[in-house]
Amino acid sequence: MTDTLGAVVVGTGFGLFTHVRALRDAGIEVRAIVGRDRARTAERAAPLGIPHVATSLAEALAADASIRLVTVATPPHTHFPIVMEAIAAGRHVLCEKPFAKDLAEARAMLRAAEAAGIVHMLGAEFRFDTAQALLARVVNDGMIGEPQHFQRFYFQPGLQDPTEPLSPWWEDAAQGGGFLGAFGAHMIDQVRTTLGEFRRVSGMLQKLAPGRPTMTADDCYSFQFELANGAQGLIAAGMAMPGPLVMSTRVVGSEGGAWIQSGNAFGEPEQVWVARGGEARQIETPADLVNPPPTPFPIGELVQTEQDRWHSQGFDVAPYTRLFGEMKARIEGRAVDSREHAADFRDAAAGQAVLDAVRRSAAERRWVDVEAV
Repeated sequence: MTDTLGAVVVGTGFGLFTHVRALRDAGIEVRAIVGRDRARTAERAAPLGIPHVATSLAEALAADASIRLVTVATPPHTHFPIVMEAIAAGRHVLCEKPFAKDLAEARAMLRAAEAAGIVHMLGAEFRFDTAQALLARVVNDGMIGEPQHFQRFYFQPGLQDPTEPLSPWWEDAAQGGGFLGAFGAHMIDQVRTTLGEFRRVSGMLQKLAPGRPTMTADDCYSFQFELANGAQGLIAAGMAMPGPLVMSTRVVGSEGGAWIQSGNAFGEPEQVWVARGGEARQIETPADLVNPPPTPFPIGELVQTEQDRWHSQGFDVAPYTRLFGEMKARIEGRAVDSREHAADFRDAAAGQAVLDAVRRSAAERRWVDVEAV
């Protein structure tokens, strides 16, 4: 292998719109992209100047010895074989969330990665989101006392048009589709990094999008939870909710509370506020948490599905650039000087345990304990 840190992106949707740009911004060369259809993959890769197009990971790795990092941005039900192939080939791996079909698969990928001694990370990029990272610092620094309660609400007016195309896997629960895995995984990781580990959950899943009779996956979820430290909370989200966009994150502690105050259409960023002793104040954002504003993907003809439209807006690129920057440093054996750290496969398995518990709770209509990794 050469000294150049090269990467192959497996997946021509989110991988194309976010991984490719963020890898390059982090100083990693994108040497190849893998898709199921060679002609379509070549067509999508050409505007981005990606040197190699392949229809399998093995083909991509054989084409370029500089590829030491594999990023996996394919449907969830395909993650396991691709990740295990990359690990067996001795490559470092970044895998998207939802990580696996279930906890058993997640545990197997974790054990294999640890045994191989490779750098392994999860695509939990919002650990590096400015407001979420600052809120976690506020709580972890004890500014509101002992955390007691967490609430996270997210409602968007999407999926109202039944003719808007979705990726086929996204509508299929058997392929790991649905909003709980796609977005709830981020909320679960936010709780884990801000407050602690989950003990038990009580959840509900629904499908609310009109005019999609074959859709088996959820687009609306809510669940209560209790953490190992006794804190409690409620998470709810829906992507087929008519009306204005709603985003709300609040944490209540023994000595006060903190929240993320949404930005606006005029470019004002999100803010973090703390209330304590009857007074509320905005917390200044440290320079190391300031991300550049999103830049929409410049090539409009590559946007073909609803998911493409979401991901082409560029909101993920800056957080992902920090994630890949940390991954590059760890691969090269350099120290990472940051309070925020990327999630690894152990975090991925812990999050998968919560997802499994929520789904089981929704099916059995009862509280379910979260399994240990």
